[in-house]
Amino acid sequence: MEFYECKVKYRRETGEGKQEKVSETYLIEAISFGDAETRVLEEVKPFVFMGEEIEMKIIKKVAYYDLFNNPDGHFWYKAKVSLFIPDEDSGKEKKVNIAILIHETDMENAYKLVKNEMEKGGDNYQIINLQVTNIMDIISLVHKEDAL
Repeated sequence: MEFYECKVKYRRETGEGKQEKVSETYLIEAISFGDAETRVLEEVKPFVFMGEEIEMKIIKKVAYYDLFNNPDGHFWYKAKVSLFIPDEDSGKEKKVNIAILIHETDMENAYKLVKNEMEKGGDNYQIINLQVTNIMDIISLVHKEDAL
């Protein structure tokens, strides 16, 4: 499976009965761009103000090395981490950059989680960047056989 970042724009009703236009980003686990688009549209359809259209702004394939999900998390963070791997041919270290997605309560806890998980594999890494994302939610692929 692959992940697609999908940004949609639509008009929804607020708690006060007014309309507001929102842009939301979702991370969709899907088998293709078309599958990702269909799934994100199904996800937001119940929230769209009656008679309004959903505008698909962006669909792009993204690659994450790993995903750490704290069920109590409030925000999705993206960490850029450099791994230093010995190159057997040259005998030197080779730097490989990876992206990790973290669901956590705050940036400090996201940093600690990445650090703890990376230390399980040794100390040949460096956290280059950690930033909050606009991702609202992750929509995982559920096969019909798995749901039965």
